[in-house]
Amino acid sequence: MDHRTYDALYRPARIAPPPRRPGVVLLSAVLWLLTSLSVSWLCFLVGMTALWSAASGEPVGGFLLCCSAVLCGGAGMFVAVCRAPAVRRMSGDARSLLLGALACPVPLILAAAASFSIY
Repeated sequence: MDHRTYDALYRPARIAPPPRRPGVVLLSAVLWLLTSLSVSWLCFLVGMTALWSAASGEPVGGFLLCCSAVLCGGAGMFVAVCRAPAVRRMSGDARSLLLGALACPVPLILAAAASFSIY
């Protein structure tokens, strides 16, 4: 028997990866970039507010506790959506786009509102 025929018949099957969709990947990357920039801006503002409040002698424990509670609540809801069976069955590109679309609006709106109230 020819070795090529034997390999074709009896080697383990190779599953072809699904084709990448560059539009979905690009849109997902943009959404996650906006999310990360807005969350980092909000973290910077919370940190600076806590630092200035502590420097002026104000108590900052309640403020930081409230901010961390909101962050933990949002992260918990996000993880719950990530663990949903319907989301786990999606392809990687579509899952990233869906989760980016869910994660982006709230921090972006909060960062924009904070920026407009500062300036």
